[in-house]
Amino acid sequence: MDYRPLRRIRQPTTPFERGLFGLYQLVSPGTILITICFIGYVVIGFSLSYVGIYEPTYSVMGFTDPFFTSLSFLTGLFISTMSGTLVALTLLLSPNDSKADLVVVVSFIALGFGAATMRVTFGAVQAYFTEIVSNLL
Repeated sequence: MDYRPLRRIRQPTTPFERGLFGLYQLVSPGTILITICFIGYVVIGFSLSYVGIYEPTYSVMGFTDPFFTSLSFLTGLFISTMSGTLVALTLLLSPNDSKADLVVVVSFIALGFGAATMRVTFGAVQAYFTEIVSNLL
């Protein structure tokens, strides 16, 4: 019986692989932080708006809400970056593995969701940034 529970995965050796691995290590905690902030804003903002404590001039959690759209865009950006680097690293470091195939499929799905979120919220975020810049000048 050939039982190998601890299988060694090839480590990044080329500068490209090390760069992708460094980017993945940088983006992973950022993704967790941005996602927690987004979920916190959604839960706390909706709760305070429902109670009547938080009543801004714009609709809460709509495309006119600058915090919601900015956090949505950042969440999509971080998820797309993390899943894209994970796909590239998986294809480079362990291409012939059944578990790697699952990682690649799930990462491509996450990449699609993150990119769709960015595409939907890009117009609103761009409008807010141009308004901020025009007010500063």
